[in-house]
Amino acid sequence: MSIFIDPTAHIGSNTRWGEFCVVGPDVEVGPDCEIGHHVVLHAGTKIGAGVRIDDGAVIGKRPMRAANTAVTKEQELPPTVIGDSCIVGTSVVIYRGATLGQKVLVADLSTVRENVSVGDFTIVGRGVAIENFCTIGQYCKLETNVYITAYSTVGDRVFVAPGALT
Repeated sequence: MSIFIDPTAHIGSNTRWGEFCVVGPDVEVGPDCEIGHHVVLHAGTKIGAGVRIDDGAVIGKRPMRAANTAVTKEQELPPTVIGDSCIVGTSVVIYRGATLGQKVLVADLSTVRENVSVGDFTIVGRGVAIENFCTIGQYCKLETNVYITAYSTVGDRVFVAPGALT
């Protein structure tokens, strides 16, 4: 098996790995996790117990800045935190500074940006994009291809229909 795990990473017991994974410094992975092929866990990422991360997911990615951006200072972000028993789909990107509660599902091809929190038991459907500085409540369902604009708040138990844009 070909995977790279930084020596400072802490890996829980009974965690299973796919091929060609990369685990950065100070990453914590809880026990009984299942990590698919070609998964990248960036520095400091914290993964709870019993989490499933599917093929090609990138967790803890730092945001990019364009050369001509109006933002003058790069923001220092806390590590990404994935709660217990979450499922992260294929090709999902979760940025540094995002937090997922317990038993959150983030379906294939979705993006969760920096400074986002997603409450317990929420479903983030296929292809959903949650922009930065958003709060998503508990027990929500964001259907396929939903777009949540930066600085938005979605309360608890909210259903957002497929393809909705905010």
